[in-house]
Amino acid sequence: MPATLHDWFCLKAGRDNFKLKVRQDSESIFCHGNEIKDQILPSIEMRFAANEPVKMLIWGDWGVGKTHAANHIRWWLENHSDEYPAKTVMIEIGDIEKKSRFDSIVRPMLDKLGLDYLIQLTRDYAMKNSDIESALQDAGVEQYIATVFAKLMMATPKMTPPPAVQYAFSILKGKKAPNAGADVGLGETLRESGEFFSVLLAIGEMHRTVYEERILFIADEGAKLEDVEDDDATSAHWVAANRAIFDDQNDVFGMIYTVSGKTAQAMPRAVWDPQIQNRLGQHNVFALESLNKVDVAQYLSQLIGAIVDQTCVDDLVNNGEIKKNGFKMDAYPFTPEGNDRFLDYWDLNSGDAKPRDISDKLNALGFIALKSGTRLINDACLEIANM
Repeated sequence: MPATLHDWFCLKAGRDNFKLKVRQDSESIFCHGNEIKDQILPSIEMRFAANEPVKMLIWGDWGVGKTHAANHIRWWLENHSDEYPAKTVMIEIGDIEKKSRFDSIVRPMLDKLGLDYLIQLTRDYAMKNSDIESALQDAGVEQYIATVFAKLMMATPKMTPPPAVQYAFSILKGKKAPNAGADVGLGETLRESGEFFSVLLAIGEMHRTVYEERILFIADEGAKLEDVEDDDATSAHWVAANRAIFDDQNDVFGMIYTVSGKTAQAMPRAVWDPQIQNRLGQHNVFALESLNKVDVAQYLSQLIGAIVDQTCVDDLVNNGEIKKNGFKMDAYPFTPEGNDRFLDYWDLNSGDAKPRDISDKLNALGFIALKSGTRLINDACLEIANM
């Protein structure tokens, strides 16, 4: 077996390289600590204090740490559920085309929740509101959407759902209504932004009623929505859906978008139309910027502390594989001189100093060190990498 970064640099079990793992590392804050701890989390706390759903937009350049921040929010809510009860549903926005509608977000959200959850939720909601359709309409859900959700009552939890329930689930996800659906009142296909908004509204209303907590939907990689700007009608469709979500009248469910862009002006109209900005408010928009030299040093320290087995490193030092006179643990996996040069590189290229790029460079340098037979990344390794 060839040598690996895992073995060469004493990485912990489950760590193959210097990259973060989104779910595994969600508890930790490796960078943007001020933004997350002093701005984003207090914003969430304030929303709960005001009995309002969490609504925000997190933006920044590609690889700057938005997805990690969103996953940290999910972790934080799950681990503070006694004080801040919420159910988070997070998806990565998939392929978006010129005429993609809002069901591009609704569909994966429903798939993440699952039909079994929706069947049980509808039944539990019926225990509190025997007339499901009327109750949902009173909450602002469109009539046909309320009718479709009521069809879920035809299923028994944990049992194979009958065809009508499967039709209903398919329709709620924006798929074409089957011909056979017309026989059970399910002959219409969802097309309008208000209909897709009503799907999320119905789920949010039922979940809040049954579990006494709100649902928070998180849509990652909102920059993909720039493709819908090429079609005026589709762009307007998305603006209308997000306008409804971020309007104060929606006090039922929350939404977080993460969006990639070098400037706020580069964000897609689907999430950044002036009508949406006015409803969202600048105090709910958070920018994550590229890292400065101090931030890069902090990121490195946090990253190495999380993924390196220090006992293994100490063993290499004690048995002479790592020379003591060229080693400092706070510079690992670099020599002290290599560490300084690495930080200087990012100081000169601060616009590119993002966690993803830093970890990619670490992997490349680690491979150079491995192939050179040196246990520490030194100046020679950085020279080879043109850093």
